[in-house]
Amino acid sequence: MLEFTVWIVFLAIALFVLIRGADFFVVGAKQVGSVLGMSKFAIGVLIVGFGTSLPELASSIAAAWTGATEIVVANVVGSNITNILLVVGVLALLGGPIVIKRDLIKTELPIFFISTALFLSVVFDGTIDRIEALFLLCVFGAYMWYLFSEAEHVDDVDLVRSGRRPRLEWKSILYIGLGLIAVLFGAKYTVDMVLNIATFLNVSVGLVSIIGIALGTSLPELFISLRSIGEGEAELAVGNIFGSNAFNILMVIGIPGLITPLVADTVVMELGLMILLASSAILFVTGLARRIMRWEGLMLLVFFGFFVLKLAQFV
Repeated sequence: MLEFTVWIVFLAIALFVLIRGADFFVVGAKQVGSVLGMSKFAIGVLIVGFGTSLPELASSIAAAWTGATEIVVANVVGSNITNILLVVGVLALLGGPIVIKRDLIKTELPIFFISTALFLSVVFDGTIDRIEALFLLCVFGAYMWYLFSEAEHVDDVDLVRSGRRPRLEWKSILYIGLGLIAVLFGAKYTVDMVLNIATFLNVSVGLVSIIGIALGTSLPELFISLRSIGEGEAELAVGNIFGSNAFNILMVIGIPGLITPLVADTVVMELGLMILLASSAILFVTGLARRIMRWEGLMLLVFFGFFVLKLAQFV
């Protein structure tokens, strides 16, 4: 029992290092992006969007290298469910009612719908091969092309670059370096601890991943959302969830899927996919309605509680 407790503590430490490493990377990369003349839009989409999903990506790549591919699919399914039910639920309950002024139908909603539908289609047989992973990455590439070639015309995105660029600071390079090192170590030990815990409890690796890793790697989105409430930017945080979930599916599945074919285990196939489909449909309708009430946030949190209780059946 003592050994199990130690593994739990090390898992918590590994997740903390993983998340803080992603934070350091984002801080440094944003400053470097400004030095290179990147627009605020490009920094927001590429650096901040990539940074908030970096814990999921790093832990999934580490899992793929070690052959524990069940972790990858469970991580993405659990993270996306947590983003919708827990993060959006907290946002709406504490910061609602939220009115989304941005027209999501022109940017975030289509890619969210397409990526979710594609993922459910390719994982339907319980496996994701390299061709399917490559297809997901191609869709991500098409999305990036659209954002940088078309989005400024339909959404009035400010892409104007400042005439004066800031000078590169040594601290930015240090942050990037330390961030990447922390992410690599955090990802490796997160996967190792999940494997140890699953073996000790005699449960599937996917079960530990879908709630343990997924909840831990979704903490950046939760913290950003809570901060957004205090700054009166809850609408922006809700919009970011659409992009984060699409990134998780297209990149966090796509890149590890190129390394090795991925397998979805029982907890994902029998429970995770159904909850993901239902929660994604709720979020999509919310995006169309462009309004989230407090009672809707409460219902999302209740749904998340139901999801956690259902997971107990697989123990």
